[in-house]
This record gives sequence, C-alpha cells and structure tokens, in this order.
Amino acid sequence: MDIDAKILEKFNILKKDKNVPSTQHEKIEAQKTLEIAMVKSGIKRFHKNIEKARARKAEKKDKEGMLVLKERETSESTTIYGQVLIQTGLEPLNSALNKYFIEAFDGHAKRYATEATLLAKCIPIQEVETDNPERWSSISFICLKAVLDSITVSSTQTKAVLKIASAIEDEARLLYFKESDNKTYSQTKEWLKTKNNYRHKRKVFQYAMNKHQLEYTGWSKEERVKLGKLLLEMLASTTGFIKLTKTYAQKNKSIVYVQATEKTMEWIEQKKLHAEILKPFREPMVISPKRWDNNPYSGGYVIKDLRPAQLGSTIGELKSKNQQSTDEVTHAL
Repeated sequence: MDIDAKILEKFNILKKDKNVPSTQHEKIEAQKTLEIAMVKSGIKRFHKNIEKARARKAEKKDKEGMLVLKERETSESTTIYGQVLIQTGLEPLNSALNKYFIEAFDGHAKRYATEATLLAKCIPIQEVETDNPERWSSISFICLKAVLDSITVSSTQTKAVLKIASAIEDEARLLYFKESDNKTYSQTKEWLKTKNNYRHKRKVFQYAMNKHQLEYTGWSKEERVKLGKLLLEMLASTTGFIKLTKTYAQKNKSIVYVQATEKTMEWIEQKKLHAEILKPFREPMVISPKRWDNNPYSGGYVIKDLRPAQLGSTIGELKSKNQQSTDEVTHAL
C-alpha cells in the first residue's frame, strides 16, 4: 500500500459534499491536499529520525571544517518502539534482579558472588538489605537502554556486555560520589543539568571527584565482563526481546551476536506502521479553521484526526495508553 492510500484509509478522507458550493469545495480540497502533504512529511521525518537512531556513523566536521564520517553510538532506545520496550522490560528485569540478589547473599548462587558484590555498590546502602524489586529500576533501565540502543542492528555479545557493565559502573561511581560528598555531587549535577553529552558529563563528574580527593576503585575488565554477561543473559531470559546467536567466522573461532527475536522485530515493524502516520508536520491552514462550537477539540484542521488531542486525556489516559502499549508487547512476545 502506497503512502497516499495509507493516509486515505487511516483518516477516511470524505468525498465531495453535494451541499457545499463549488468554490468552497475547492478550498476545502486544497486544505485536504495540504493536510495529506503534512502527513507525508511527518512520515518522512519519522523514518529519518529512526534511521538516524540506527546509524553507526554520522557526518561531523573535522578541525579543518570538512565533513567526515565518524563512528557513533546507536540510540534506538529513544525511538517510540524503544521507549515502549524499556517500559515493558523494567518490571520483569527488576524482579529477576531482586530474586538473584537475595539468593546470592543467602548462599544459593555462589558462582555469582562477584556479580552480586558489584551490584550491591549500585544501590544506596540503606536499600541493600531490603526486599524491594524497584530498588533495581536504575540498573534495569541502564541495562535495557544499552541493549535496545541497537535492537534492530546486530551487535556482538562482547560489545554489549562491556557497554552494559561500563554504564553500570558509572552508576556505582556516581552513587559513591553522592554518598561521600552529597553537597559537591548535587552542585555538579545542577551545573550539568543543561548538558546532554554523556562523555562530557562523565568527565566533569570525574574531575569533581578528583578535585575533592574522592578515590573510587574501578572494576577490573574481568569483573565488568562477569556482571555484563549475567545482566545480558538475564535480560534475554526475562523479557524475550533478544536472543544470543553463535556464528563461526572461522573454523575454530565463533562469535556470539545479540539480536532481536523474530517476534520482537515483527512487533517493532507493526509499531512503526502504526506510529508513522500519527505525527504530521503541521502547517498553517489555507482556509479558516473549522469552528470549535464550544468544544475546544472539535475545530481546527479539516481531517479530524489531525486536531489537537483532548487535554483531559493527559495523565490518566496517557497512563492507560502506556499500559496498553506494554500489554501489547507482553502479548506479542
């Protein structure tokens, strides 16, 4: 189905009304044409943003001002399907982490003692002995984000494991900073509030810690690999979002890739089809907007679905829609 047919089907564009004068009808048709073009532009922008999130390289200017291709981290967790998958995966991963942590310190999971000790450094000290799955929300979020950033583009297990562990070690380092010198930590965090570059923020926090002589003992590569592998396997088994696939690059050399499962990919494609048409590139109207008639949601654009969403649907209905989206993922997978 082409874009025009998809738009006509979605928005149910009406044919000419015999009661509308010819000149007025032409104006309405012109407005409909504009609104269809708005939807087309929105679809292009939607897919452009997704491709940007999936791209492993991006154009940047070098020191001479020339455009060159540079490696970059993918960021699919920021897409509409990435956000829903994160929200869906948080609860089961929290529960799995909580169960594992309790069993590890009860002596039932001795082979994971190193990983449990590292995880204990990632939550406030007063929460270590509690039994609350939500204490793992930050760790689960970091883990999900690291994996979902490249959910539709294969990544090696080694790269995913180290990415997860490095991000979680950063969380442990910041917690150590906060518990050691909360005043300086809060001041640094406030100063960085408007900054978006993760690496820059990391360097500033490290500089502030060094300046105040706060020494944090970093994790060894072996420790990071152990923890990252545990969390990656836990995510795969509890959410069903990914699978670990072993391939042989050479006769005696294998590589394990992290890939989305078939069901996850099917759900993502369906989500993209549903979402692409719902964010038009809005333009000024070429005719007077439809009357509101004492209803703030009935006027504006000719195509009803392009009019502003009802403000009454804010918190309550948004929560309901979010829950519906997570339910859809759970059912699909």
